[in-house]
Amino acid sequence: MNAAQESSAADPAEIVTGLYGLLPAEFTAARNARSAEAARRGERELGKRLKALPKPSAAAWLANLLVREREEAITDVLTLGASLREAQQDLDREELRRLNAERHRMLRSLAREARELADEVGNPVSTAVAAEVEQTLWAAMTDADAAAALATGRLVRSLEANGWEPVDLDGAVAEPDTASPLVTAGTRTKEGRRSPAAPGKTKDSEPSRQQQAGRAKALAAAEQELAAARDSAGQAESRLASVLADLEEQTAARDRLTDEIDELKEQIRELERSVNTVDRRRGTLERSRDAARREARAARRAVEKAETRLDSLR
Repeated sequence: MNAAQESSAADPAEIVTGLYGLLPAEFTAARNARSAEAARRGERELGKRLKALPKPSAAAWLANLLVREREEAITDVLTLGASLREAQQDLDREELRRLNAERHRMLRSLAREARELADEVGNPVSTAVAAEVEQTLWAAMTDADAAAALATGRLVRSLEANGWEPVDLDGAVAEPDTASPLVTAGTRTKEGRRSPAAPGKTKDSEPSRQQQAGRAKALAAAEQELAAARDSAGQAESRLASVLADLEEQTAARDRLTDEIDELKEQIRELERSVNTVDRRRGTLERSRDAARREARAARRAVEKAETRLDSLR
């Protein structure tokens, strides 16, 4: 149902959430209509808030669509993200490798599904937008707050993970104070999982300073390793997005050139037809010329005979 046609008594939070579930082409008109309705009801402050809502970017719209239409898949993504964060805290490298492989498979699959879903609702997107959505999902997996932001279905812009730094959520969610998650955010780690105890540590005793120092050193090394891996992954994702954008541009250029080739081929066929027509007319004229030459020669001979006969008679 179009947001502009919903009951005027709808909760403001539901209005905002509903607006971000619309197609991009419908958003501005529906937002303005909702703002005007609120003003007519005397809710001027609400009208101003609605009027100020920013239109979501293409990637944010597609991420919001996934949250609404693929709730189970998004829940799986965020739950996997929580497991990844827990494995990082536990320094469980084997589990991290397993979960990262699953993460790559899941995000690639969901990015493809996102493009198909956009086609189904009549708003196709480019490969670059799909790559941006994949980056947003990855950011939500690395940061619990980003996961909660994605789960609201109110993203205004895409999200980006940046190493160990928290994901920048400034201005990323419309009306964040009134937003409630549309899917299970997966911001908590799995129950019952515990970090492995440090060597020599018991329930009743604290680890020695040497043990603490060793664990801190191992933790720092693991953090540096993960930061480097994330930096490399971020650069690789950026390069991928750039390559995908260039590929799409070259594909479009090739399509244009192919169209031009088809047009030129049709022009050539038309010219060949014209040449054939001219050849037929030329052949007809050449035959007429030859006949006219024969007639002219015969006429000249007749004139010569007549002149000779006239001379003999004189």
